[in-house]
Amino acid sequence: YQRRVHGDEYSSSIFMGGQNTLVIHNTCEDSLLAAPLIVDLVVITELMTRITYRREGSDAFQSFRSVLAILPYMLKAPAVPKGTPVINALMKQQRSITNLLCACIGLPPDGDMLLEHKLRK
Repeated sequence: YQRRVHGDEYSSSIFMGGQNTLVIHNTCEDSLLAAPLIVDLVVITELMTRITYRREGSDAFQSFRSVLAILPYMLKAPAVPKGTPVINALMKQQRSITNLLCACIGLPPDGDMLLEHKLRK
């Protein structure tokens, strides 16, 4: 494990032109920071092994590819199957997980566009 030391400093204005500065010193071990992430990776990976789907017009169910392109949200570099577009945008990666989980329970995808409210009637 590796010990990390991190400091943050926050300044703000207070009553009668005063200045307030808060300094936070944080010492932590990388392995402790990574533990929740590893648990999330295991849970999502295991969940993906349980999901099966079928294409319209097909009777056969199939599962996702073994390289889960949904996991890069929690990893440094996306690993995707050959020919799959690489998405490095964090929020797009997060939304792909959210939309996949919504699809599993029958909810529509969330595009955050609210396009129906922007069109002329």
